[in-house]
Amino acid sequence: MIDMLIAHTLEVDDPSRALRETLALLDLSRRLKKNSVGIVHCSNDFIENGMVREICERMPFPTIGMNTLLHSSSLGLIDNILLTLCVLTSDDVRFSTALTEPLTPANMNSAIAYAYVDAENLLQRRPAFGFVIAPNLNFCAIGEEVIDILDRVSDRLPFFGGVAADYSVTIRNPKVIFNGESFSDRLALILTEGRVNPRFQCYPVPAIKLIQQKGIVTASEGNMIKTVNGRPVLEFLEDLGLSHSGHIAGTHTIPIFLDSHDGNPPRVRIMHGQTAEGYITLGGKVPVDTTLGIGAINQEHVEATLRHAGSLAKRHNPRVFILYSCLSRNFSLGLDYRAELETLRSQTDGKIPYVFNYTAGEFCPVHERGGRYKN
Repeated sequence: MIDMLIAHTLEVDDPSRALRETLALLDLSRRLKKNSVGIVHCSNDFIENGMVREICERMPFPTIGMNTLLHSSSLGLIDNILLTLCVLTSDDVRFSTALTEPLTPANMNSAIAYAYVDAENLLQRRPAFGFVIAPNLNFCAIGEEVIDILDRVSDRLPFFGGVAADYSVTIRNPKVIFNGESFSDRLALILTEGRVNPRFQCYPVPAIKLIQQKGIVTASEGNMIKTVNGRPVLEFLEDLGLSHSGHIAGTHTIPIFLDSHDGNPPRVRIMHGQTAEGYITLGGKVPVDTTLGIGAINQEHVEATLRHAGSLAKRHNPRVFILYSCLSRNFSLGLDYRAELETLRSQTDGKIPYVFNYTAGEFCPVHERGGRYKN
């Protein structure tokens, strides 16, 4: 059994006060159990002023985490400039952590595999599941690369987590946090061992919101689409009103449906941007002959999924409830950017401990036939 302790602070100017607030809310001397690990979410301000380092160094357990655009918790605060530390603590579940070396195209496989093995070697038997925080790298489709590598080295252990998501008007300075230090090119993970039975739920953009006009990817490279239906991809998007004069409108808010015709549901990927050559990049690999469709996210869909998540939480009454949501969902809310978090707050009504965080990509296990998970 795992309990979740939560602390937060808005105090970005006074480190000693921020530390006092955090320690008072956690009440570690009374509530901390035998084994613990921390997960921290914060705005970049807390990294730049050294406050993350100071708070994490005072914790008697390892911590991982990320900076983000916006997050909240069951303590009630919703803010862009906020630090939240949640502590997973247990007497019968053990935790181990690891940090990779800096990731490059040449060492992705070995660095992530070595980190996983290092964490697993600290445990006594096979882990129950893992938690992963990935850097926001632009030289690869980071999400799929991470999953492919972790699946191979762990024999498909279920992993939950996200990609760091510091954002202003563009991707700014996303950081992975490990024991108070921050990194732009390293991956951090937690492994859990013991009597734990996690539940996972994923809410993709529904296919009913798909624009009817589809295309076939006729030239691609990794996560880069070059041509659709034999034409430059920007021309295909311009026919749909999504590109004008060679520039895409609203890149991070447009979900792309990719159907490989392999019997699995289409994968949903966000458009990250375009290259100087006029190609577009996605948050995942795009093989040739994949069918490409364009979707849409609106506030109704965003709030409906949170209501459903809240109803599931009330039914199961979890001791630990962690929600990661895509940045694109937040962008679709426009000026009502707090709506998703406020919906969750009203659904849980302070009775269920949770942390909610926006990420630049999410890792989540989904059930396959036969009962096994697929990341």
